[in-house]
Amino acid sequence: MSNSQSSTVTFNPSCLPISQKLHSSLNHVLSQHSDSRGKQIIIVNFRDKSYNAENGGYHPVEIALSQVSENHYTILYITDFSYCGGAYPELDRDIDFDIGNSVVFSRYAGWQSIRLPTMTELYELWEGNFLSYMSMDAYDQIQVECS
Repeated sequence: MSNSQSSTVTFNPSCLPISQKLHSSLNHVLSQHSDSRGKQIIIVNFRDKSYNAENGGYHPVEIALSQVSENHYTILYITDFSYCGGAYPELDRDIDFDIGNSVVFSRYAGWQSIRLPTMTELYELWEGNFLSYMSMDAYDQIQVECS
């Protein structure tokens, strides 16, 4: 087996329609962080350093992975953050796909079952946008934390 094949991460199926393209994007990021190999928990943060409350930009995103076996992971959650609040806006959770607990949080609807058709639609819309931003190199800071 070649080195590139042995370092490829595979993913458990999810109750969300997570695309192969998102899995490939995560693999690409992880391949650039060899220190993530074999770690129990991996958290990937995607940031647009210019994003702020006044001018907007691309929302920060955090994706957590949990190791099932060597090079095989489950996506625990995908959280999209945005600035909210009046005179003193704070970075807060906007959408949270909590796959591990089968629920989704959205700022305007609260917590709902991840299995609702509307949550599948929300996820597909979110993922399409996220992958577009990735292809545009909108995230100029990508960090990988492991434990």
